[in-house]
Amino acid sequence: MTWPGAGSPSGGGVRGPVGADGDWFEPRSALFWVYFLAVLAGPLVFVAQAAGMIRFGGAQALAALPVTAATLLFFRWVLFALDPFRARRRLVAPILLGFVWGASVWPGLALWANDHVTHAITNLAGDSFASTWQAAIAAPIDEEFIKAIGIAVVAVLFRSRLRRPMDGFLIGGFVGLGAQISEDVLYSVQTSLAAPQSPVADVLIVAVLRLVTALTSHWSMSALAGVGIVVLLIRTDRSWGWRLGFFALFYGMAVAMHFIFDSPRPDSLGRLVTFLPVIIDLLIFGLAYRWVLGTERKWLRATISQPVMRTIGTEPQLASLLTRRSRRRARAGLRAATRMDRGQARRYERDLIDRVELLSVSPPPPHPMWNYQQTMPRQPRDTPADSRDQD
Repeated sequence: MTWPGAGSPSGGGVRGPVGADGDWFEPRSALFWVYFLAVLAGPLVFVAQAAGMIRFGGAQALAALPVTAATLLFFRWVLFALDPFRARRRLVAPILLGFVWGASVWPGLALWANDHVTHAITNLAGDSFASTWQAAIAAPIDEEFIKAIGIAVVAVLFRSRLRRPMDGFLIGGFVGLGAQISEDVLYSVQTSLAAPQSPVADVLIVAVLRLVTALTSHWSMSALAGVGIVVLLIRTDRSWGWRLGFFALFYGMAVAMHFIFDSPRPDSLGRLVTFLPVIIDLLIFGLAYRWVLGTERKWLRATISQPVMRTIGTEPQLASLLTRRSRRRARAGLRAATRMDRGQARRYERDLIDRVELLSVSPPPPHPMWNYQQTMPRQPRDTPADSRDQD
């Protein structure tokens, strides 16, 4: 089966973010100014605590910038790949503001909070316990909480754009990615100070190791927290008890992933100990993401069944967007029916998804957007349907 419009030019595609109802600047919102002041103050709080480290270790830490940039680009690609129905098109501003929160507000507050929580653990449980468990206890408590505040602020600011759990997944993921990149930079500085003999080599080794083990780092933890926060905010058809319980479940999974990631490793496991926490966290993340993906497919099935979607194509044609396998088959059919190459077929697919999203949030256009009749089977000439098609 080919997609609708396979016999017609693909056109220029959907322009601009889908459903972008307003931009990021909200001067009438007090919450916006809270966000704005936090973003300004965050770097100052960080520099006030880390000025000495930056002064003596910053130059050597620059060697890790290419690896850090690769980390940013790779996990940006991962987050986009986990968004098969392109909800990100509605969320350009929330994603950017979330990333900025993670990169600017989170580092200084996390440094300050970790220091105070660590002191509290030491005072309560003693030096021996604290030296072993302080990272696994302090970081999940304060670091996840600071990221969750950023997710909540951005989600409330852009409440009108939020529709599905995937929206929280993306906003949370980019808040976490901002935190992850800032933490990578901090680790590079600390490594350069701890290795005065060969700082550049050690900085590069640590940066690469953090890239390899970042599959379940801040971005994935915050993505799950974001799902919980957005569902709490938008599922007004459910009771407060249900929404709070759902939030607690997903936020609890984010905290659990962080605890596992930072927990002390048993020496008896050898080299496996480096990747065991990543494997366990991947299982948690995979189960949670499977549910999120299921809600996305449920949304698409419900959306393409609406009569307004017939301005794009038939329900069976649009159903080919549901899975990667059906998309591959549809792209192959599209290329067979046209002269499109692989890149053009993929762009056509993206445009089709964007049009489904656009119609799901706005009134139908006065005329069909796709000339899909060329790909439809012809009716017998003696039927009324045929005479209508030929008019």
